[in-house]
Amino acid sequence: MPTRPRILILANMKKEPVLRAIEEFGPWLRERAEVVAVMDTWETRDGFDVEPPECDLTFVLGGDGTFLSQARVMVDRGVPLLGVNFGKVGFLADFEIEDVKAHWDAIASGTCVQTQRVMLDVDVMPMDTPKWDGKDVEPEYSYTAMNDAVITAGPPFRMIEMDLAIEPDVSQRSALTFGGDGIIVATASGSTAYNLSVGGPIVSPGVDAMVVSAIAPQSIAFRPIVFGADCDVWITMNRANEGTTLVIDGQQSTSIQEGQQVRIQRHPNRLQLFQNPNRTYWNTLSHKMHWAVRPSRT
Repeated sequence: MPTRPRILILANMKKEPVLRAIEEFGPWLRERAEVVAVMDTWETRDGFDVEPPECDLTFVLGGDGTFLSQARVMVDRGVPLLGVNFGKVGFLADFEIEDVKAHWDAIASGTCVQTQRVMLDVDVMPMDTPKWDGKDVEPEYSYTAMNDAVITAGPPFRMIEMDLAIEPDVSQRSALTFGGDGIIVATASGSTAYNLSVGGPIVSPGVDAMVVSAIAPQSIAFRPIVFGADCDVWITMNRANEGTTLVIDGQQSTSIQEGQQVRIQRHPNRLQLFQNPNRTYWNTLSHKMHWAVRPSRT
C-alpha cells in the first residue's frame, strides 16, 4: 500500500455524529491520505449508481448495520474495509476515530492486522428448478450475505415446513424435513448475530464454516450444526405462509413461495477487513457481547 493511500469514505449520513466526524476528522485525514470520495451509505447500500474511484482502502463510518450493507457491495472489489463505529455495539465496526489516529502508520502501510471473512451467495430458484440441481438455471433473485440468510414464517404465523439438504445427492435421501418458525444459515461472522439468539454456537471468524440453526423447531432433536463453508445448502419450502420471507443480513428481503428452493453457497471472494490492534476478537466478544462474563452483584 502506498505511503499516501487512496481512501474511499462510505458514511451513514443520517447519523449526526458521522457528519461531525467527517467535518472534524476529514482535514486530519487529508493531510495523510488522498480521500478520493465521500459517499452516503444510504445511496450505496444496494450497489453503486455511479462507479466509485479506485482506492486502496475503504473507511465505513456508521454502526454494524452500515458495515454489513457496505460489505455486500464492496466484497468483490478486493479493497480492505475499516469500520469506524458510530452505532451501539461496534462488533464489526470496531475502530473509534482515536484508534485510527493512534494506528495510522500501520493502517497506511498495510501492516495493521487484517482478517478475511467468508461471505455467502443466496439464490432463490425458479419453481421449475430440478431438485437440488441449479446447473444452467438462472436464479429469480440473487443476494450476497455477510452474516446470514434467514427464512422466517411470516404472517399469519403458522408453522412452516422445509426440507434441508447439505451437499445433497439426488440419488439418495439427503434431506432433513422439519417444521418450525424458520431457519438460519449463518457464516462464522454471523454466528454472533441472530444465530446466537436462538442458541446457535459461536464460531471463530477465521473458521471457514457455515452454521445452520432452526427457529423454534417442532422437534427437540433438531440441534444447530456447523459444517465446511464449501458445502452447498438447499432449502425447499414444503409448506409456507403468505408472508414467508427470506431475509439477508436483516436488511434485504423477498417473499418465498411454497415449492420454491433456496440455494446457499460460499461467495467466491472473501471480505477483507482491518482489525483494531487494541483488541482481539475474543476480548471484543467478552467486552461487547458479555461472553463468559460472571454475573455481578447489584
